[in-house]
Amino acid sequence: MGKEEQIETPTDQRHLHHFWIAALGFVGVTIGSLIVIESVITLSAVFHISEYFISFFVVAIGTSLPELAVNFTAIRKSQYELMIGNTIGSCMFDASFSIGIGPLFFPVRVAGKLVMVTGLYAMFVSTVVILTLALREKVGKKTGAFFIFLYLLSYAMLGA
Repeated sequence: MGKEEQIETPTDQRHLHHFWIAALGFVGVTIGSLIVIESVITLSAVFHISEYFISFFVVAIGTSLPELAVNFTAIRKSQYELMIGNTIGSCMFDASFSIGIGPLFFPVRVAGKLVMVTGLYAMFVSTVVILTLALREKVGKKTGAFFIFLYLLSYAMLGA
């Protein structure tokens, strides 16, 4: 007979520990969100740049950094489907749930023309990226550079 493997069952104390860690994380995210919002409003006023422009680039990059970390880890571990699924899933979540939940509680007015232009561009780029991934079934250096170019093109589009 070989060694028996012992399966460790979490105790109530461990459950409580994880609950408090999660609760602390949610509080941290809430406080961080409030700080980001106040910072965007202040930067917008100081530099006379629209809040939409700052949030479109600066805030979007900041909120995407955790996704980027997950994607780099997935690539390092050769988990390519995880990387693609995480990226597309987070985009769908952001484009539907994140945009929908705020106005559910606090209806807002938006600058129709600006949102329409950037929204149409985002749909175009998303379609190009998804078609490229589906048709090529791989992502190399050229494809990655092309995707980054599409992102940088949005800077030029908003600046015009």
